[in-house]
Amino acid sequence: MPYSRIMLALSIILSLCPWPTHGVAAPFLEEDKSKFVILSYSRVGEDYLPDQNLTRQQFDEHVEEIKKGDYNVLPLPDALQAIETGQNLPDSTIVLTFDGAYKSATEYAFPKLQEAEIPFTVFYSSDTLDREDPEYTDWATLKKHARSGNVTLATLPAIYDHIAYKDRTEALKSINRARQRHREEFKSEADYLAYPYGEYSLELQQLAKTQGYKAAVGMHSGVAYAGIDLFALPRFAMTERFGSIDRFRMAARAMPLPIDGLVPTEMKLGTDPFKVGFTLSENLKDPISCFVDGEQQQDSERLGQRIEIRPEEPLADETRIRLNCTMQGPKTEDDEETWRWLGLLYHRPPQKEMGEMINTPQQGEPLQPQE
Repeated sequence: MPYSRIMLALSIILSLCPWPTHGVAAPFLEEDKSKFVILSYSRVGEDYLPDQNLTRQQFDEHVEEIKKGDYNVLPLPDALQAIETGQNLPDSTIVLTFDGAYKSATEYAFPKLQEAEIPFTVFYSSDTLDREDPEYTDWATLKKHARSGNVTLATLPAIYDHIAYKDRTEALKSINRARQRHREEFKSEADYLAYPYGEYSLELQQLAKTQGYKAAVGMHSGVAYAGIDLFALPRFAMTERFGSIDRFRMAARAMPLPIDGLVPTEMKLGTDPFKVGFTLSENLKDPISCFVDGEQQQDSERLGQRIEIRPEEPLADETRIRLNCTMQGPKTEDDEETWRWLGLLYHRPPQKEMGEMINTPQQGEPLQPQE
């Protein structure tokens, strides 16, 4: 069954299964003070591609929610500066990002955000603009939006590909060409990188650092906070199946689920069977629920604060392995529930060429937190 269908079915099941009641309120953590959520958009109004797209109606609802709700929307540079300097951030602090600079987004979504003076970041691949691909915007349009002051321009590698599996020289060329084209067109440096397909490796992270980027984002769900790896920043994908206002609100209120002692730390896996271990903060005593590729892990074990996940059965997809763990978080000042969220995306070499897709069906997450 496709991953998106699994997650959709899971969300329906979980909506009927309330979280367990705990005798004491879930604790706040030091990491909660600086937390913010990055939301990822791609295509808007291309309804024939629901796994990559948000409908125009859904996007309009998001904009109205931001305008009327109690959200603190920051440009990506400001949010990152806040966690680097230890600054406390208000609840429901969010950052909006767009991957690919698709024409459907630049022509419909960008003007609405500009009119509402809502800041956002655009990650683009220079080769798609250079070859004037009709699916994507052009340099002139990006420059027009950048002049507004509400837009941060950032890059994908020059070629949108499984760069984590390219040799170091080829990956370096793609990254440097993207930075060079950005420099030529905008007379400034590109400070932020998005990993294609959300796939990164320790080597790719190091390349991003050494080539001058300040931070890099993936496509695994979760929350940013002071102390997080700036070159493995999580984002919640906003796609058609998972773009309702309920899910938008849930993602915006998500809380950090910080861990230590993660094994393996390398997201690019070899041939060994998949297994993961990590240690929770001492303050996190509530039950934790972990899912691998949408299936609840009956093979997970908790030893004190240590969590070990060793699936006994072969996984349906051994190429992209998505781990999501959730735990009940503290209630907001308005007595609304929140959920701590940890997402990781492990991967192996692709079995077949996937083409130049900015988002993939594997990005979806459930409407409700996973129990």
